[in-house]
Amino acid sequence: MVNITKKEAQIITDIWKHLDKQGTTALALERVFTVYPWTTRLFGSFNKHFKASESGVQGHAAKVAGALDKAVHNLHDLDNVFHQLSEKHQTIGVDTQNFKLLGQTFIVELAILLKGRLTPEVHEAAYKFFLAVAGALSAQYH
Repeated sequence: MVNITKKEAQIITDIWKHLDKQGTTALALERVFTVYPWTTRLFGSFNKHFKASESGVQGHAAKVAGALDKAVHNLHDLDNVFHQLSEKHQTIGVDTQNFKLLGQTFIVELAILLKGRLTPEVHEAAYKFFLAVAGALSAQYH
């Protein structure tokens, strides 16, 4: 289990508050689909259109950003927040590693957006956040 400190929680909340949530999530999804092409296997409805501007990616980005928003506002109850979503992802066959990969590409997008403001402290808070989210999304897998 990942322990997010009070200071890290504040960092995460501050970043999230000022972020174009859906736009950044769409860019992170495009990056994960490009760098890790096997992650596209469950997105046949996208017709191989994996750019951030495409409607399929935008639609999924809205769902992911909504889930991340819930996570940011419930940092210390992520297993409950993601219980049903974890079950759903297991049922449809999502590889749990994909959650970690998306977290990594999201941090890349944060680095591009924040530039010099992505300090080691901010990076660590974001890393721990996405690790905790990936863990909670994987919790119902058996």
